[in-house]
Amino acid sequence: MGQIINTRNMPDKTVTCKILLDTEEMTALQGHMKNLNIFSAKLCNKESQINTRGNNGVTKYFKIPLSIRSRKKHTGDLKYQRLDTPAKVFYIYTLQKEGEKQEKSIESPEKEDKE
Repeated sequence: MGQIINTRNMPDKTVTCKILLDTEEMTALQGHMKNLNIFSAKLCNKESQINTRGNNGVTKYFKIPLSIRSRKKHTGDLKYQRLDTPAKVFYIYTLQKEGEKQEKSIESPEKEDKE
């Protein structure tokens, strides 16, 4: 787990943060240094449930509470990331909003073609 160790308010109404991370967490970023989102486990305070289906409950579904989901059908790509910490497991899902442009992905330096 990381922590913000210094912040500075900038004249253009942005904030510059200095972040301290473990080497393992930095490596997990795979060279992606732009378009980052920061979250805290202490903000995960809304209750939800896991539905189980099938023989012996082997299929599991995360329920999205009606209060936070849209009634519109989403047709975009659903992507996820699993983040394991010593005490918790985070499943982070992303779904493109309708009518929004998709952010350009920045390839990591290791994945560039070496010709």
